[in-house]
Amino acid sequence: MVLLLSHKDVDSLLTMESNIKTMEESFIELSKNNVKMTDRGVVIVEDKNGWYGVMTAHMSGMKALGTKIVTVFPENIKLNKPTTQGIISLTDTDTGELICIMDGSLITGMRTGAVTGVATKYLSRQNSESVGIFGSGYQSRFQLMAICSVRNISCIVMTSPSADKKTEFIKSLETELEVPIIVEHDIEKVLDNDILVTATSSPSPLFDGNLVNTGTHINCIGAHTKESSEVDNTTINRSKVIVDEINTAVREAGGISETNVFAELADIILGNKSARTSEDDITMFKSMGLSLEDISTANLIYQEALEKGIGRNFDFS
Repeated sequence: MVLLLSHKDVDSLLTMESNIKTMEESFIELSKNNVKMTDRGVVIVEDKNGWYGVMTAHMSGMKALGTKIVTVFPENIKLNKPTTQGIISLTDTDTGELICIMDGSLITGMRTGAVTGVATKYLSRQNSESVGIFGSGYQSRFQLMAICSVRNISCIVMTSPSADKKTEFIKSLETELEVPIIVEHDIEKVLDNDILVTATSSPSPLFDGNLVNTGTHINCIGAHTKESSEVDNTTINRSKVIVDEINTAVREAGGISETNVFAELADIILGNKSARTSEDDITMFKSMGLSLEDISTANLIYQEALEKGIGRNFDFS
């Protein structure tokens, strides 16, 4: 029997706090060589500017094995449909049997935010209290949820071409986070915050790196091709750059090379390296989105579902 979990089921089982904890554990597993991942398989649907990806991981320490299929179709926003959609399947690590299929859309958002939460916990100044975020789309919610989970945030400044004023989404986010959100188009005012997030589909830099304050921590989660980057070379050169996994980042991220990466996130978590040795250090985390993040999160949800009796069983035979 295969357990089927809907979007509603996943939403009822997953919290940002538990996801951040699982992400931290997952990166430690990666550092122990307990994770095997395939390269991301990608097909571009050119006429729709669409992206179709397949991501697989085996995490022996967590006894988790699975695959995510995810699509990103930016033009869906015109159709009032989600721009990011996906499903995740889990397989029994002892028998190879399919054990679960679940909606992956929420997981993609949550785990991306949770990884930012881990990075922010270890890389930002502990007294950080303000966030400047580029982007007001679907992912912005999870980014801010995660940051507010690890830092005492009192103010958020948001900029986006699609947000000339406080939309209903921004108002609801403000209520959910219990933090005031200011919509601002003066880039310098957005940059004048303790923590920055770039959560856009922009293929080119969003700001001049010379304007970034000392002591800032930057989370970069958009732009996943060698030809695109949300930050310029000045920002990269002024920062201690931390990545989720160096081979993936060097292969897929614009502006990132082995020579400008200071450490992988696991090195910081384990204390092998210290990214912030001064209050003036600028730190930058480049998130690529790894399959281990999806599969460990899906495994967490699956175990919770079994314990709470959530979902429905389906027999494919």
